[in-house]
Amino acid sequence: MNWQKQRHHVLDRLAFVPGGTDREGNSLLVVSTSQVQECSYENLVSLLALLSDTLPPSTLFTVLLDTRHIQLKQLKFYLRACQQALYKKVRQVLIIQPEKFLDQQKINFDLIVSGYTLKVCRSNFEKSIIHFQTVLISMHKLSKFVDVNQLPEQFGGTLGYDPDAWLEKRIEVKKWQNYLAELDVNTSRHNLDEDQKLEEFVTRLQTTKRIEDEYAALSLKKSIREVKAREEENSKEGLIKDHTAGVSDFLDWIEGSGEKWLNSLCQVADNVDEAESLVKQHEELTNKTKEIEEQSHQLAEMATRLMAACPQVAIVLQKTREQIRDVAEHFAYRVEAQTQFALSNRNFREKVGEFIKKSDQMLEKVCAEDGNTVKPIEELTTTKKELDDSVNAMNVAFEAAVDAGEGTVAKVRQYAEVLPAEDMIAQIGSSLTYISQRQNRHNELASVKRLEQQQHIQLMTTYGDCDQAIKWLGELKETLHKEYSLSDIDEDAVRNLRNDRQNLDRTAVSTYQYGKQLLSMAKNSERSTMKERTTEERKEKLEAAWKELDLAIQNNEQRLKVVESFMATHRQMMERVIEIEKSLRERLRVSGKLNSITLSTERKRLRNDIEELSNIGKMLSAQINADHTTTPQDRQTAMKQISDKIDEVMSAQRRMESLIGEDEEAGSSSSGKEDKHTPRKSRPLSKVPEEEGGDVSPVFPRAVRLLETNEGIAPAIRLSKNESYL
Repeated sequence: MNWQKQRHHVLDRLAFVPGGTDREGNSLLVVSTSQVQECSYENLVSLLALLSDTLPPSTLFTVLLDTRHIQLKQLKFYLRACQQALYKKVRQVLIIQPEKFLDQQKINFDLIVSGYTLKVCRSNFEKSIIHFQTVLISMHKLSKFVDVNQLPEQFGGTLGYDPDAWLEKRIEVKKWQNYLAELDVNTSRHNLDEDQKLEEFVTRLQTTKRIEDEYAALSLKKSIREVKAREEENSKEGLIKDHTAGVSDFLDWIEGSGEKWLNSLCQVADNVDEAESLVKQHEELTNKTKEIEEQSHQLAEMATRLMAACPQVAIVLQKTREQIRDVAEHFAYRVEAQTQFALSNRNFREKVGEFIKKSDQMLEKVCAEDGNTVKPIEELTTTKKELDDSVNAMNVAFEAAVDAGEGTVAKVRQYAEVLPAEDMIAQIGSSLTYISQRQNRHNELASVKRLEQQQHIQLMTTYGDCDQAIKWLGELKETLHKEYSLSDIDEDAVRNLRNDRQNLDRTAVSTYQYGKQLLSMAKNSERSTMKERTTEERKEKLEAAWKELDLAIQNNEQRLKVVESFMATHRQMMERVIEIEKSLRERLRVSGKLNSITLSTERKRLRNDIEELSNIGKMLSAQINADHTTTPQDRQTAMKQISDKIDEVMSAQRRMESLIGEDEEAGSSSSGKEDKHTPRKSRPLSKVPEEEGGDVSPVFPRAVRLLETNEGIAPAIRLSKNESYL
């Protein structure tokens, strides 16, 4: 059957089998007479024969001819074609008569003349016996012979027909028939996927419930059974030969090419590239091994089938099957062992390479030249941290490499029965020894570099501390100027100031000594690190700051001693006034009268000392007023306190003098006049010899000298010729 040649006739519905039956159970075959003039007689006969072959040979047909759109003289043409193509299969021909009465009569006459009888008929046609009757019928009376649900839609029925789907199904049936025919000739073309598709197609045909589909499904099933039976008959001896040849080829490859390939890959790579290459080659060998295992499974399965089909050779086949399985499993196990070792060794070589890379990076940092210039401490700290990070990274990489090496050794021991374990473990151990020695050397170099960096950092820290000590000395000097000036002239304030000054003196000395120690440490560090030396410059700054502070301390000490002398003189003057006043009151009580001669010498000396105290107070006030490091309010308060103390002494002296009486006052007045006309040369407060470029050594009054003797205070006030007493 060649459906491709008849494709356009089928799609044009020249003739088709709609799948319906008449009321007697005969299959319908429709001929579209409107297309007869476009088809040759041979093609029409061929098409009708193809349609007949789609149904079982015992099928009888009811041909449905539509003569409404043809020339009446063509009626004999398609009747003869049906007779030739459907010989003895046509049960009856239902001719749909034309609508015009004249045409109907012509058809009846033509049928009678041609040897056909209507309704009943077994007549001669061209000296041949025809075995079907012709029925001339109108369209609306078709249901008398064919049920409506069995009629195609074009004749007023409800039966659907799709020529495209019907033709595709017939073409596919033809394809599978050809496939089965090829299998019948050559069983090597057997394809499991195609068999699966064939079974699915047969199942689909059975579900359509159409006569032609069911017949096609039965035909295909019959052909499948015949092919399988023929295969079973022809395959026994051939299968045994094929199985023997397959086993021989399988063992030849395993013991020959496979063994050589496997042995060529049984080695330990020394670097990452070689390890990567070995892994790729093992992957190729693994893929080949999977094919070999699949082949062994096929051979074992074939042996199992042959054992059932050929019991006489079952024992030999069983031994062969077990041998194939054992050889394949052992070879696959060896391949797996070498593959696992290759993967583990590649990981180990990668870790070793990473360790070498990290150690080289660390070595670059260790060997980097720092130069003789001293770097800032921040840069040194950053460099030290980078070195520490590099050392840590190297050590982490080393630990990872050691773990990978130990894992590789464990993998070798796991497959020791199929691997040269001793040689492989020796090579891995050699690599581990090498990286261990390398790590130790690099850690030693890093330790030396760390010590050097630590010395540099210590040197810079010492420099910073020395600069800070110099700064502290300057701050102590500023503090001395701003916070150690007298703002309250009394004994408690002077005593507290003296205590605070002593603490400041101790702080200054300790800071200076601390700076000298730092300079000594810096000098030693410079010698050990061979860096640029800046200790002398800092030493000069330290000494200069100390000299300035020491000078400020001396000046403050001199001023403080003058204030203390003033306070001691004030206290002594008050005590002398009180003592003289007590003496006068005692004499007044005894004698009842005092005169100007009484205690004249002590009183006169007291007046002179009070005058000198007044001069000292004035000079001290002037000095305080000239000190602008304190606030104006504090200066005014201090000067007022000095004036109040002098007034206090004078008030006590006047109260004591009031005891002498009128005579003493007169005597004192006359003495005052003489003194007024003849100025008395008073004893100078201090004698200031002036020399060219020399210093001034003050001579203190008797009160001050007395203070020196009694209190143990030795004020050393040294004034230049342009300075005041203070």
